[in-house]
Amino acid sequence: MRNLFDRLPPRVIRAIYATVAVAAVVLGGANIHQVMMVRATGNDQCRWVVVEKGASRLMITDIVSGGVVDRAGIRDGDLLLRINGETFSSDFEAQLKINRLIGSMARYTVERDGRTFETDVLILKAINMSFLAMVLQGGSLLIIGVIVVMARPQGRIQRMFARYGILSFLFFSHAQGNYDQTLDPMWRVALFGGTFVFAGLVGPPAFVQFFLNFPVRMRLADSKPLKVVLYVLAAIFTAVIAFGPRVGIPQGLAGAAYFTRFTFILFGFSFFVYAYFRLVRPERRRALRPILVGVGLGMVAFVYMLAVAAIDQFAAFLNPIILLPALLLPLAAILFGYAIIRYRLMDMDLIVKRSLIYGLVTATVAAIYVGTVYVAGSLAADLLGEEPDRLATFLALVVVAFAFDPLKRNAQEWIDRVFYQERYNYQRALLEFAQELPRRIDLREILESMVHRIATTMHIEKVAVILCDPEGSCESAEQNVPRACCRFGDTEGGLIRLLRSTQAAQSFALLAEEPESVKLSSADKRTLLDGGIVLAVPMFLTDRLIGIINVGPKHSGKLYTRDDIELLTAVGAQAAVAIENARLHAMEFERQKIREELSLALKIQQGLLPKGAPSMPGLDISGYSRPALQVGGDYYDFIEIGRNKLLVVVADVAGKGMSAALYMSKVQGMVQLAAHMYRSPREMLSHINRRIFDGIERRSFITMILALFDLEKRQVRICRAGHNRALIGANGSMEFVESPGIGLGLERGPIFDRELREVVRPLRPDSVYLFYTDGVTEAMNEEGKEFGEEPVKRLLAAKRHLSAGEIQHHVLSAVEEFQGSAEPHDDVTMVVVRSGKAVRRKGR
Repeated sequence: MRNLFDRLPPRVIRAIYATVAVAAVVLGGANIHQVMMVRATGNDQCRWVVVEKGASRLMITDIVSGGVVDRAGIRDGDLLLRINGETFSSDFEAQLKINRLIGSMARYTVERDGRTFETDVLILKAINMSFLAMVLQGGSLLIIGVIVVMARPQGRIQRMFARYGILSFLFFSHAQGNYDQTLDPMWRVALFGGTFVFAGLVGPPAFVQFFLNFPVRMRLADSKPLKVVLYVLAAIFTAVIAFGPRVGIPQGLAGAAYFTRFTFILFGFSFFVYAYFRLVRPERRRALRPILVGVGLGMVAFVYMLAVAAIDQFAAFLNPIILLPALLLPLAAILFGYAIIRYRLMDMDLIVKRSLIYGLVTATVAAIYVGTVYVAGSLAADLLGEEPDRLATFLALVVVAFAFDPLKRNAQEWIDRVFYQERYNYQRALLEFAQELPRRIDLREILESMVHRIATTMHIEKVAVILCDPEGSCESAEQNVPRACCRFGDTEGGLIRLLRSTQAAQSFALLAEEPESVKLSSADKRTLLDGGIVLAVPMFLTDRLIGIINVGPKHSGKLYTRDDIELLTAVGAQAAVAIENARLHAMEFERQKIREELSLALKIQQGLLPKGAPSMPGLDISGYSRPALQVGGDYYDFIEIGRNKLLVVVADVAGKGMSAALYMSKVQGMVQLAAHMYRSPREMLSHINRRIFDGIERRSFITMILALFDLEKRQVRICRAGHNRALIGANGSMEFVESPGIGLGLERGPIFDRELREVVRPLRPDSVYLFYTDGVTEAMNEEGKEFGEEPVKRLLAAKRHLSAGEIQHHVLSAVEEFQGSAEPHDDVTMVVVRSGKAVRRKGR
């Protein structure tokens, strides 16, 4: 059945329990009406003692002084022979006869000292205090159980408590059957008899089973042999009581079976006491203390009732007051309900609403009001010397009306003080927190302030505020919660997914006792248990989950109420805005910091580039570099080696930005060193590669081209390591210099050196040399098309008669015009060398 109910929607479960509860009330109420009103027990205020079995002779003893029998002239030792002229065969049959005469006079035929006389005796209605106490107990449990299951129908312990309450009412309301097979129709006998059997068979085991699961689930709760024993004993006792007289079982044995059934209740109470002192955590005992007191009083009441019934079955007739302690029994249910309302047991914060409490108090005050009106009206009539009339009623209404409103206000103030004091503390704390937040812009301060505010306001030992970003990393501030218990992944079945989908707080108060009732991944369940978390409240900014507030149990042991959750939700909502502002402020601060660092890096990088073109006889030189980002990875340099040699360097780091610039700054120093150590560009590149390989990330590499202009020998030696081909214009033709080679840092040495080739070209007058990075040829327009090498070649052929600076300007303009509004995606670097008359020009 448990699995079946787990699959049903809440409204169906509510409908089922509501229907069963109504049926129990109808059946129980009908039997209570029969026992207390229709077939009440008659009382003549004396004891009957059987003189001779089967004979119509009962000895009258223990007559109540001043009672109905005493007033009728009957004395101790007299023999009752007939009632209204009818004989009887047993005391039971005699009792049935006076039961039908309640409120009227019965003619007793009495024998005293051998003489017979008749006298009239008024038959009173016996107040069955024990039955009344049990009915009140069962009715209270039924009401509380139905409220509990209506509030949380999908909780296993809540449904079990509702069954416990319904079966308690059925069992107690049928503890005394009062139907006559000779007078009642068969359907009534079958209905009440069947209900008696059902309640006796199912009720007692349910009492024990509930307290095996509450307040903590014991190992015996899953014991199948124990369940079998409980149901077998209940079946035996019920069969002996219901069918014993028909099969000749002695009445004494049937009576023993009747009273033995109530020991199931005592066993259930005993399990609760054991769990309270041995299994329940100390911080939770305060919430369960009212139930412990109620259980103790209930056990005393039951033992007292059973002892009185065993010692003297006529106690209710002779001295009803002796059974008044039986009324302590309903206190067990009343204190159970009080604990649920006061301490929100069974996760029952939904049922404690101010309107519910006010409604109950208003109804109570109204009842007092009506009674007071009646008394005041009677007093007014006495003072005026006339019967109660409209004038007396009006005066009573006026008098009581003045007292009623202050009484109601005082009652509401008492409710607020007892039940809702935390609400006002929360509102004050929330206001203070709202005033404090705008002054905080540091994210860590906000989180720590939240933890401190929640812990001190709600008196919680364990608090954690967790922020999770879409990448899965978490930042947290915690108090008495291990840092490892503040890590939750955004995975299927996890806590984050649950909070995002429900957008509501989730209680885990019953996670330890009922792990199967919590729909959560096993990893997150373990994290919550290890961290001692019993409630998780999501923090939303619009519809975006930005964090979680996890809290442990309260110091008081109370469960979290709706007010608690509303406070945490309000704190989370206010903090979410502050957290987002703090994040934006931190991001802006970081962006500003990065901008400043990049600006400084750009100044440093620009300072590393040549301040201008070197003055070399017969060479016109111009250089330019523009990073795609604020700091780029392209690099060019002019290194004079002696008076007649110039080394032109152009390089490109794979990537762009700060990392590329850092690598390029390293390369510059290596090139400067190698230029003065080696005589040829090939040897220089081989040396640089060996130095770079051990210090560069494997995902990075550098392309480079070196051109050594030797004015004395009138030649140019060109060597490239995976870089763009140099373009040479000489003797009216344009040529891309083809030379193999792989990028720097891709291989330690042997393969790099083997692939490396050096090309030598004569340095003729009016020749043009163009060295560039792929930011020129791979520049893209809005359509995603690349500029390409051929336009560069045609442009250089058309403008070769111009100076180096003018050629550079035309190339860059053509590239920018081709790009249009498209954003540049790579650095652009270019060096133009034109042989001829030496002209000193500055780089751009």
